Amino acid sequence: MTKPERRMARVTVLGLTVCLTPLALAVGCATALEQRFQAHIDYLAADELAGRGVGTPGIELAAEYIANEFAVIGLEPAGEDGTYFQTFEMTLHRTLEPSSRLDLGDGTDLKLGVDFTPLSFSSDEAFAGEVVFCGYGIEAEKLDRDDFVHADIRGRVAMMLRGEPPSFADEAGNATPHAMFRSKVYNAKDRGAVAVLIVNQTPGEEEEDRLIEFNAESPDAYGVPVFQITREMGEAMMARGGLDSLAAVQKRMDAGSYASARLRDVRVEGRAVFKKNAAPTRNVLGLLPGAGSRAEEVVVIGAHYDHLGIRRPLARRFKGGKLVRERLAPQIHNGADDNASGTSGMIEIARMLAEDPPNRSVLFIAFTAEESGLHGSKHYVENPTRSLGETVAMLNLDMIGRAKPGDNSVQVFGAHSGEGLDEILHRAAKSVDLEAFPSNDTGGRSDHASFIRSSIPAMHFFSGQHRDYHQPSDDSDKINARDGARITRMVARMARDIANHESRFAFLKQKSTSPDSPGGTPTYRVVMGLSPSYGEDGKPGMKVDAVSADGPAEVGGMKAGDRIIRIGTKEVANIYDYMAATRKNKAGDTVSVVVLRGDKEITLQVTLSSAS
Repeated sequence: MTKPERRMARVTVLGLTVCLTPLALAVGCATALEQRFQAHIDYLAADELAGRGVGTPGIELAAEYIANEFAVIGLEPAGEDGTYFQTFEMTLHRTLEPSSRLDLGDGTDLKLGVDFTPLSFSSDEAFAGEVVFCGYGIEAEKLDRDDFVHADIRGRVAMMLRGEPPSFADEAGNATPHAMFRSKVYNAKDRGAVAVLIVNQTPGEEEEDRLIEFNAESPDAYGVPVFQITREMGEAMMARGGLDSLAAVQKRMDAGSYASARLRDVRVEGRAVFKKNAAPTRNVLGLLPGAGSRAEEVVVIGAHYDHLGIRRPLARRFKGGKLVRERLAPQIHNGADDNASGTSGMIEIARMLAEDPPNRSVLFIAFTAEESGLHGSKHYVENPTRSLGETVAMLNLDMIGRAKPGDNSVQVFGAHSGEGLDEILHRAAKSVDLEAFPSNDTGGRSDHASFIRSSIPAMHFFSGQHRDYHQPSDDSDKINARDGARITRMVARMARDIANHESRFAFLKQKSTSPDSPGGTPTYRVVMGLSPSYGEDGKPGMKVDAVSADGPAEVGGMKAGDRIIRIGTKEVANIYDYMAATRKNKAGDTVSVVVLRGDKEITLQVTLSSAS
């Protein structure tokens, strides 16, 4: 978890020694604002905070740091009970319990973590059934392959190989979506399998047959029990069921043949047992009271301060002409740009506005749990400390620290969500010699989405994507403090103009120009034009957070707040069920969608649109 040594100047902030990088101390980054912008990031992205993962000591240090900055600036506590904090509980992960079991019924003593392991997306219901070998578990019409064509798995346990035939990969060695666990599991689930067993392919040179380490950070399930078993266990089942060895059937399948068959007299039963772990987490809120007649109205300035914490990356590389996976040690994901940069900008905007408070009040919110699904901003809009009816607009800073030097541009999502805001935006950008590139955004990329879904004009400021996104390499020495400070000044100018504007800004419902999906999620071939909820609340179906104006869902009669419980004949319990239900459809297909609206079931007809 160590980082390479760098030449840095060291300073102490709240008792923690942090570093000002050579970039921060360069001639081009010499103003007080630029140095403060970098110093906040150096603290928040220090290894000592361990990536600010929700539920960790590091994020609590970050929360205290932000609250201390608010106090120094002179912001009033705007949280609960006279504090700067708004606290709520959230499920962080699921812990695999030692009572998880798998039984072949032949007296073999199978050990958890040695012979088998439930995968992190497994559901936890008990299962039992005969075993059917399903090859790679692939159905690919364009590749003329269907591993299930001779396999009846309804009410049975589907056993399949991990990966795909080598011929499926592209010239760069990249695997197709058919190799994804999600594709395999849903292929089996759609055909009525009661559980899925996955076995590694034949190991290559210097490779081992390893069980995948359970990922406690993945709380979502695909809706069916999924276990990985060792090749030794798989070979024993194949032999007992009268089939050839795994190596032999893999060789035939890689050559284009099929090997799916029922394993005679082989039956398994088992259950994955999980413990859900929840922890308190905190938004940090500070209020700058307005100085004029509209002080009861509020402009919100927000940025999320959480990041990914410590994770074990999975690297892929070529070795001996073959693509192999290399397991790396856990590494700190410091999140300097994502989103220590936005948090730093928010703090400095508070400092600038506090020097001469505007007409309306300004509420500064550092949101927690954005990375796991916008939970902090969702919690605020559902439990506001200031009336949402008096909230005029929201400005969100997320990843503003990696502008390309000399580019002079900033991306702004949601720029057309409030009537007249685009004019204020361009005026503010021009004042600092930046060019703003506005984009429609129905929500989903960051915490501004929670406000748009509540019909509050909201914008998201973003300096651009880069290869260090969600990687351990997103460190403070790569921050462009000069341009990050410029974006900060621009947003401060815009916030002041909004807070001093004579009238409010009418909310404009936006038409989506691209599929609604948060960064990092799989792309869709077809879309309904809706923003799904990524959190699990224990209620039936998948909640719809928002529908896009004039999108297929809205045209079909769907509304925000509906809960999709069925698409066609497929039951929907979460985002993964929703994604799987239309993955075989093409643009122009009309599907029957059953939603819960309150306690009433309503059947809608939705004509799907192309995602491209």
